[in-house]
Amino acid sequence: MKLDDLKRAAAKAKEELQAAERSFAALHRKATAVKAKAEEARLEHKRARKLAKQARKLALKAEEYASQQARVLAKAQKRLAKALKKAQKAKAAPAKKPAAVAAAPKPRKAAPAKPISRKQPIAPARREPLPATATPSAPSPAPTPPTPTRPAV
Repeated sequence: MKLDDLKRAAAKAKEELQAAERSFAALHRKATAVKAKAEEARLEHKRARKLAKQARKLALKAEEYASQQARVLAKAQKRLAKALKKAQKAKAAPAKKPAAVAAAPKPRKAAPAKPISRKQPIAPARREPLPATATPSAPSPAPTPPTPTRPAV
């Protein structure tokens, strides 16, 4: 009887061991899945932080550009106001001279003559021309009599 009890106890222990191994494998799979999910969440958080940083930089640049454009616009408005004011002054100012005198062109002074150089220009060195028979590369063609365009009558 002791042997049968021992065999049953061994079989029961073996079954419990297999059940424990199965539960361990299931827990191991769950732990691996949770670990992978946590890593994915960490990477997603990292991406989100990086995108937020880029968005902040972009917003800062946009704000800087907007302020620069505002300065340019203010300068342009000042120039425009100044030009309008000047145009109104010119329009409102009465003509001091009669129209005929104001429209007459002023006589121009004659341009002064250029001083003449007293030095004589240096003539370039002259080469002696080669005789016509000395050029063997280009033989002169024999003269051909002109062909009449009208028949002789």
